Amino acid sequence: MEINFSPDQPGRQGQMSCFGFGVKIQRLLYDQSSNTVPSPLSREYGEFAPRVPFKELQTAILALGHTIELDKHNTSSDMDCYRVSASAARIHVVADPDPYGSGDPDPDGRQRGDVWSVDVW
Repeated sequence: MEINFSPDQPGRQGQMSCFGFGVKIQRLLYDQSSNTVPSPLSREYGEFAPRVPFKELQTAILALGHTIELDKHNTSSDMDCYRVSASAARIHVVADPDPYGSGDPDPDGRQRGDVWSVDVW
């Protein structure tokens, strides 16, 4: 998880203000050590999968009554970006698992349709 702070908020001199946070799921592809997921979370929820298929997350969000739409302004050739209705959430999904042509399958383990990250800002 990443939390973003900025010291440049009007009227808040000398204080840091949080302007966003994100869950960086792709980090689980690269580091499966016990330090990646805090032990209280592992104890409570078990082992975390290194990949999350977008279809699974989409199904869960739709079941909560939200809609998901493609954010064409933040989508690129290798990454799709989706917006969740009534929220500031953005879901980044792998569209091209090998954007640099390193080989198939992707040496980093990415697969088309994997959730890369979920950000709120």
